[in-house]
Amino acid sequence: MGRRCHSSLGAILADRLHPLAELAQIQDSLKIKMQAQEALQRGVEPQLADLQDVAPLFEESVGQVFSYEEFFLFYQNAVISCIVQGYLEAVEDLPQLYRIMRKVVPMPAIRDRFQAIFDVEGEVKDTASPELARLRKRAVSLRGNIIKTMNTLLAEQSMQVHLQDKFWTQREDRYVLPVKEAAMNRVPGIVQGHSGSRSTIYVEPQSVVPHNNELQLIKQDEKKEVFRIFTEFSQQIRSLQNQFIHNASMLAELDFLFACARLGVQLKSEAPQVDKQPTLELRGARHPLLSLKLGHNRVIPFDLQLDDRQRIVVLSGPNTGGKTVLMKAVGLITLMLLSGLPIPAHDTSRIGLFDGVFADIGDDQSIESALSTFSSHIAKNRVMLENAGVNSLVLIDEIGAATDPQQGSALAQAMLEHFAHKGCRAVVTTHYTVLKIWAEQEECAMNASMHFDLEGLTPTYRFSPGFPGDSFAIEVAASLGLDPELIARAESLSGSQNREFTELLSKMQEEKRILARESYEFRLKNRNLEARLQEVEERSQKLDEELKARKQKFIKELQSELIDRQKLYQKELSELKELDKAERKAISERKLRETKEELTTIREQIIKDAIHNLKPAFNPRVGDRVWLANFEAEATILKIWDNQVLVDMNGISFQTPLDSVYECKTAAPKEESIVRIASTAKPKAEGKAAFELMLRGLTFDEAQPLIDEFLDSAVLAGLHRLRIIHGKGTGILRSKTRDYLRRNRQIISMETPPPSEGGTGVTVVTI
Repeated sequence: MGRRCHSSLGAILADRLHPLAELAQIQDSLKIKMQAQEALQRGVEPQLADLQDVAPLFEESVGQVFSYEEFFLFYQNAVISCIVQGYLEAVEDLPQLYRIMRKVVPMPAIRDRFQAIFDVEGEVKDTASPELARLRKRAVSLRGNIIKTMNTLLAEQSMQVHLQDKFWTQREDRYVLPVKEAAMNRVPGIVQGHSGSRSTIYVEPQSVVPHNNELQLIKQDEKKEVFRIFTEFSQQIRSLQNQFIHNASMLAELDFLFACARLGVQLKSEAPQVDKQPTLELRGARHPLLSLKLGHNRVIPFDLQLDDRQRIVVLSGPNTGGKTVLMKAVGLITLMLLSGLPIPAHDTSRIGLFDGVFADIGDDQSIESALSTFSSHIAKNRVMLENAGVNSLVLIDEIGAATDPQQGSALAQAMLEHFAHKGCRAVVTTHYTVLKIWAEQEECAMNASMHFDLEGLTPTYRFSPGFPGDSFAIEVAASLGLDPELIARAESLSGSQNREFTELLSKMQEEKRILARESYEFRLKNRNLEARLQEVEERSQKLDEELKARKQKFIKELQSELIDRQKLYQKELSELKELDKAERKAISERKLRETKEELTTIREQIIKDAIHNLKPAFNPRVGDRVWLANFEAEATILKIWDNQVLVDMNGISFQTPLDSVYECKTAAPKEESIVRIASTAKPKAEGKAAFELMLRGLTFDEAQPLIDEFLDSAVLAGLHRLRIIHGKGTGILRSKTRDYLRRNRQIISMETPPPSEGGTGVTVVTI
């Protein structure tokens, strides 16, 4: 894992990877590593190769000034902290990963200050401070003056005869002329040195001495200013010591997490379910190292289960068939999970907490330690037998091998019985037939094998639970090129009893599997049938409830419609009184006839659905509260005569037959009566007239044809007083509608009703 980390700090954390003891720790680790995988697949991958361990730099004396190289280490960490902060938005939906990345403290001030002080080559910039800029500017000016003076001296005819060469140079950071030794006293100035042959004397001309002196002073001031800048920057960094150390810790953890994510993506790892109890249920598992080497799709997956019922798997099959590889995969996957790493298996897999994973795989014989192959195996087995318990996983390759087969198989069976008695989970490989028989007879054990292709004489590396396998030693030897005559002789010596016995075991296992499947299918069909019956009952109950709800809703709608029609009826009666007698009579008769027909139809529908389980009112009297079935509401009796009653319902008085009055539903919950001022239905198609038009939510262009149709239908039906509902809103639809109505010759008058009837959201017109 360490080599997948970008930094040495991340590699240190990778080296410390170990199994975790608590279930919550493992689950949290799996969550955050799966989130890191998700982030990696989104393209979030902080580059942490420049992450440095800066803690040792703070251990030096407090007043010490950092060097450029040390400043650069702090700068790299500051840059990384800012880059990581830039990824926060991309991982907001990954809470655990987001929480860690948010803990990284961005340090743009350190990054910016470093860039302000140093250029790309590590030199201090002129702009590092105003004072440094001033000093360097003055130094450039002085050098210009000195060079100009030196060039003037070189050009003088009287000076050239004294010069060894016609150029100026520098000695001890001071500008000098190369003068002949004989002419030393003829050139006024200060001698700053001589050549190796002493034939040339380097003289600092008297005219540039003041400038050289000032330049040297400026250089000293420049060094002091640089030292001051370094000191100030060092103090700034030291004041952020805790943030630097904290960031290094968080960034190292991120480096380790993304190293795990890179491994997980390559292995196509998933987070399985984790149990407290020691269990092993692998689905589509692959050997991690083989997947890295060969590629995920080239490794054959396997399913394996160890639980309370089947705790031990006795794995048999041919040599080179993959038994050891599968057993190693089980051990590696278990340890990965216990260490909080996603595993190369389906997320439906389930692994429990094991307090120990014991393995005896390979040959540890040692001449120096006087250990043979057998004795090295026994030494490991002894540790397992003494320490493995109910929460342990035991892996043994070729149990009881490397000794006499009869005694080795007996010893192996005794060890398996011991592991079974202690409740261990175990996977062992073997070629011993006696162990295959033991696994078949023992309830807590199960045979398994690696499949072998007899036709091609090659292993398929496919795991087959429930079936023992033959070793096929002779066939494998033949496929590996052994002399055919030797193969034939071996076949004649071995006979066929062992293979026939293995085939018999396989046949028994197959019959057992068929019976188990049939039993499972029978139980499954029973469960499905019970589920279907329950579903039918629930659906029937749901349909009854829906039918009842629809019935109640229908009655309420009819009630509301009837109230609206009643109010319109009363309103039209008042309008008819204002007309002359002939017109009033004609319109009244027609309207009364239409209204009565509609009321009769509605009442019949309401009464038909509402009188179920109602008791007729017994001996009703004036003032009694009664139940009106055709309105699904309570009312008070005002007057009784013949077979008619006058009732008051929510302030509306009307006459109704006595047989439509029932006992009041005192036990039923009272619902708030809904009284509408007028019908809100839009004018219906096919030219049917209505007293009200709904335009709310429409534009005027959409509303105009509806207004024309509404007015034409009202004229044909003989209606005079109409309501147009356009809503209040911004007032645009109201304004355009009223302007349009004013231009219509059919409109006699137009008014705004009181607020209780809609106010400015309604226009009442008379046609």
